[in-house]
Amino acid sequence: MRPVAVREVATDHDDVVRLRADMAAEMAALYGAARHDAAAERLDPDSFLVTLLLTQGDLALGTGALRRLGDDVEAKRMFVPPAGRGRGLGRVLLDELEQRAREAGASRMLLHTGQRQESALALYRRSGYDEVAVFEPYLSVPESVCFAKRLSAS
Repeated sequence: MRPVAVREVATDHDDVVRLRADMAAEMAALYGAARHDAAAERLDPDSFLVTLLLTQGDLALGTGALRRLGDDVEAKRMFVPPAGRGRGLGRVLLDELEQRAREAGASRMLLHTGQRQESALALYRRSGYDEVAVFEPYLSVPESVCFAKRLSAS
């Protein structure tokens, strides 16, 4: 079996675009509306510090990105499709995003998810994230849950 690789790619990489569309469809089914059509989720691709793609051979297994949010760095669009779940890939992706955040000089990483995303909530809590008050720009996004984690120097 081929090893899993994490690659830095362009924000508009074909696999990233497809995975983000899959994520939007999953969120629409879960929340009954296109959650990522909220104004808070309309992002300028140029605001991203890095976009990552998790692959195994030619198979895209996940994606995630980082962007600056004030003095902090926020993980955005972290997604592992159903076919890749249960293999620890979310943790691999989160660990890599944290490392990239440290390299960008961030001392804290933020996350936003939703109340119905039980696997994501569990992953973040297991990974040392503490729930914090919902922050801008997510105050108007229903069922928001926000997290923060202090990053140690590497």
